[in-house]
Amino acid sequence: MIKNQNVDPSTFLGRQKHDKKQWSENYHQKQIALQGKFTFPVAVPLDNPENKKPDEISLMRIEQVTFAYPSKPDVFIFREPIDFDVTCATRCGVMGPNGAGKSTMLKILVEQNIPTTGKLYKHPKFNMAYFGQYSTHELDLEKTAAEWMGVQFPGVAAGELRQHLAKTSIVGAVQDTRMEALSFSQKSCIVFSKLTFRCPHLLILDEPTNFLDLESVDSLIAACNKYAGALLLVSHNRDFLKKCAKNFLSVVPGKFLLFDKGTPQENMKDAERSTYTFIAEMEEGGPVDAQKLVKQNAGGASLHPTGHVAAEEKGPEDGIKVLSISGSSPSPMPAKKAPAAGVTFAVGEKVQALWTDGKWYGAVIKKVIPETKYQVTYTEYGNTVNIEGKSIRKLPAAPAAAAKK
Repeated sequence: MIKNQNVDPSTFLGRQKHDKKQWSENYHQKQIALQGKFTFPVAVPLDNPENKKPDEISLMRIEQVTFAYPSKPDVFIFREPIDFDVTCATRCGVMGPNGAGKSTMLKILVEQNIPTTGKLYKHPKFNMAYFGQYSTHELDLEKTAAEWMGVQFPGVAAGELRQHLAKTSIVGAVQDTRMEALSFSQKSCIVFSKLTFRCPHLLILDEPTNFLDLESVDSLIAACNKYAGALLLVSHNRDFLKKCAKNFLSVVPGKFLLFDKGTPQENMKDAERSTYTFIAEMEEGGPVDAQKLVKQNAGGASLHPTGHVAAEEKGPEDGIKVLSISGSSPSPMPAKKAPAAGVTFAVGEKVQALWTDGKWYGAVIKKVIPETKYQVTYTEYGNTVNIEGKSIRKLPAAPAAAAKK
């Protein structure tokens, strides 16, 4: 390439140069991914004149918070008051079914939602970064990534901004392409570059794996483990939570429980029992009994259960305090749907499964779930997820052996 810098692009040699340049750019991007696709600079230390321990320095705290959207004031996401304290040592994974209030709670912390009642306290000097499911909406798609970063950080050298963009795989010609022509994954990486240019003391990630391929998920896990600040993670990716979080918050309708007193493995197990008993009831197609769920789930329930709940709180009925579920009383779920006709899969079967990046990866069936869903583990990366049967396909048949002459 150095020898043929000015070669005529219409010649065979010009075509060779083009191909080698493209290969070089792809190789460079791959090396960036292998060395750490998402990295963080060193954060500015917070003032600590009292020499407190990290778990004693509160960054954000909500107290006695309830929440209902102004457009539906009678439908509460959090009817019973909740408390939650985020310290410098917090590394919390948030679990719960869709609609239970996980993202709502995060938006209360970042002041996108205003509590109906209660208060939010913030450290006066800490820096926070929030990556949500709709963060790409803030991009000006008429600009290139390099131009947009220049607007976000005026006065910073263009080379420094380009170098930081490269840490999230936005390299080469991609930096100078108008963002309307880029993929959703690339746009998300640009937003991530902006959020991490100044290292936050608190990083909030709301379903970050939705826009990443499996290799990038591994890179994000590695970066989160190197990141020294406080971390709040919302994800349905169990492997991601398991590798990055130390304590866990279970958010299901009527319950808000933090598990943080045991080992990370014990905390996750307790949070999963609390969360997925509720989800299993839903998937089985029967009525959801709030009282029964509170009795069965680890930790019971309480009005203000911040901190590990070692025992169930006593209440007026059977010694168990039952929290109300937001909205009207639970009604029976529709009966199970009969499995759709077509291809089915057995536990232990090796298959190919679709990931959110639109690519197929090798996987194995771990569990069959009602209504044609399956739990699969991606064999190369170890991620375990629940997906629809339509997103799974049989392995290609091995080519038949040539007939002997």
